[in-house]
Amino acid sequence: MPRLAIAMGDPTGIGPEVLGKALASAAISSEVLLIGDAAVWREAQQVGGLACPVRPAERPGAVTPEGIPFLDVPPPDRSWIRGEVSPSAGRAAALWLERAVRLALAGAAEAVVFAPLNKQAIMRAGYPVRDEYALTASLAGVAEHDEVNVIPHPAGRAPGDLLWVTRVTSHVPLKDVPACLTTGRVLQTIRMAHRVATGRETPTPRIGVAALNPHAGEGGLVGDEEVRVIGPAIGAALGEGIDASGPHPADHVFRLARAGAFDAVVAMYHDQAQIATKLLGFDRGVSIGVGYPFVLATPSHGTAFDIAGKGIADPGPMQQALMLAERLAVGRQR
Repeated sequence: MPRLAIAMGDPTGIGPEVLGKALASAAISSEVLLIGDAAVWREAQQVGGLACPVRPAERPGAVTPEGIPFLDVPPPDRSWIRGEVSPSAGRAAALWLERAVRLALAGAAEAVVFAPLNKQAIMRAGYPVRDEYALTASLAGVAEHDEVNVIPHPAGRAPGDLLWVTRVTSHVPLKDVPACLTTGRVLQTIRMAHRVATGRETPTPRIGVAALNPHAGEGGLVGDEEVRVIGPAIGAALGEGIDASGPHPADHVFRLARAGAFDAVVAMYHDQAQIATKLLGFDRGVSIGVGYPFVLATPSHGTAFDIAGKGIADPGPMQQALMLAERLAVGRQR
């Protein structure tokens, strides 16, 4: 049975409340350990109108009628205000994530799942990292890591089929994207898409690679990255036996994926991937960390400060993150 270490997320956002709803309704068969603060958990239960009891624990265990195994880690500072970016909240969220990561590194869990965090809050708390993935990498001693978005396959194929979306660049300004694109970096991302999408049902995943420029550059008329950088990377991937095609115009590649032509899509920059995946599957979108010695999963949405505490946040992505982490943890055990 896989074991999940689950961090509560930013206490001023929707993380604790969607986590409560998800744990109350998701069909999780794993052993779990919820890590956070007892007072924050009680508030989340009140917001969601739930009654999810917890019982003290230090390691993942089975969810029983007596409650969810819970590690209470009181934060050093509670001076946050719900719905606002706060250094104290960022420090608490980072502390809970760190405890989950340390459990996984100690072999006590195969997967770390965390409710949404806020990058600004973490940085304002004094952590010299650009996001939660870099924070996790620093804790785990990982040099090479990345993020993959996963949604239920929009082609409506067999239950459990997924569409994997990788990005050559992620949290960089749009003006810097062209300079970041190299043939080696595009090829590395195609390889990653191939690796994460390969499974028993998809031993040879079909990968669609997006162009950077309008109309895929029109042969160099409106940009030459397709000819100079992306095309050679696709050619190299084909030479390695990877089923990659493109560069496809970015306004068409996800349409092809929705029709069932691809199992994975490689995008060139953040919003090229995120706009499409959130339109196609926002209510079940999950972000998976790649390159870590354990499974790392979180909902693809953020802390949604504007609706925090209102009880209207959708737990669907959190449920999907828990179930996908469980599925990937089973695969890792095998």
